[in-house]
Amino acid sequence: MNDLYDFATQKDAIAGCFSRDYELNLNWLPEYVDEFSTVMNRVTLKWQKCKFVSASEVMIPDNHGVYCFSTQLGYPFPEEIHIPLYIGKAAPGYLSERFQSYLTEKQMIKGRAKLVFMLNKYRNNLFFWWAELPRIYVDAVEEHLLMCCQPPCNEKIPSRQRLWAKAFD
Repeated sequence: MNDLYDFATQKDAIAGCFSRDYELNLNWLPEYVDEFSTVMNRVTLKWQKCKFVSASEVMIPDNHGVYCFSTQLGYPFPEEIHIPLYIGKAAPGYLSERFQSYLTEKQMIKGRAKLVFMLNKYRNNLFFWWAELPRIYVDAVEEHLLMCCQPPCNEKIPSRQRLWAKAFD
């Protein structure tokens, strides 16, 4: 762990104590957003969302797909404004399994530091979005979503040039 997310900070995050706020940067790349439907022309994303709380677990399907954690900015901003914090995929497992794994990881002192921080820091305004997809498309869609916006809690961002060019082959 780096000093930003050291053990004591992570333990405090689980307890809901944040001695200071950290800056999280989102890299929004509009050129990739604009080209997404062209590159992924066989894929239609039908997003659904729920608040990230254990009671929502029954809503999450036993199917493959992609997902995104977002935080709702809240007042003074409009309710509809959300900031993506993390993008992932459910394959080979299911979306329901991934949702459950984050409920567990939220309490893990040795969990992935940025995710434990996110799951606890934004607990009152955290949303889980998902789009079901055939297994064959899941990996490519996740990688291209990561290229569209590089969420601050994702550790690994794919090479945009390599993957974007490959999508046109």
